Amino acid sequence: MENKEMAMDDVAATGFLNPAREVLARFGKMKINVAEAERWGSTVVGGGLVLYGLKRRSWTGLLIALAGGGLMLRGIMGRSVFYRMIGINTATGQGLPGQDLSNGLIRVDKSLAIARSPEDMFRFLRAVENLPRFFGHLRSVRVVDGHRSVWTAKMPAGLELEWEAEIWEERENRKIAWRASGVAGLRSEGSLILDPLGDGTRTQVGVHLEYDLPAGKVGRTFARLFGKHPDRLIDEELHRLKSLMEAGA
Repeated sequence: MENKEMAMDDVAATGFLNPAREVLARFGKMKINVAEAERWGSTVVGGGLVLYGLKRRSWTGLLIALAGGGLMLRGIMGRSVFYRMIGINTATGQGLPGQDLSNGLIRVDKSLAIARSPEDMFRFLRAVENLPRFFGHLRSVRVVDGHRSVWTAKMPAGLELEWEAEIWEERENRKIAWRASGVAGLRSEGSLILDPLGDGTRTQVGVHLEYDLPAGKVGRTFARLFGKHPDRLIDEELHRLKSLMEAGA
């Protein structure tokens, strides 16, 4: 009887381990799809989470440690199941929509129709202190003069980044273009394009952004690990602008 129970336990254990072994085998056969800098970031952050989780000596700590172990495995092996599922390979430069990894720059192009005239849109957007009302990644914009302002942005891990921006191109009721200055290593420029629709009571608002975070690849790695992807973020912010303007801002 005892031998029979042991045999049943062995069968149960084998039944549990076989799927895990199959997953690990498939993971091992995957091609590397995580960029070198991102692998380093995953390994360092994962190791920190493992140490932190183990020190807590609790179930929550165990879950944190397991998550950290997953990040470490991702970094050491250079393979991401999630990336494979959605068709990303940062090791070869195949990034998310709206992101150009070939030259280290992040580019975003988005547009949305808003039921307000180009004149109304331009008046609101030209007052750059209004930008944080819908650009959620901005904490504040302080006007210096007619073309210069100081922008403060929210960064991963609760940090902030501040820089001066200047409006370098302006076409009334059609376009506002700005670029950053005053921060070493920060390349950031963007524009808002306003195209009238129909009888002119609606506007197609286009946003173009092009930027590179300070600290090069490491900065982009941590932005990807802890922040939303810029393409999705700008899409959300355009819809926030739409709600704001159509509510009568």
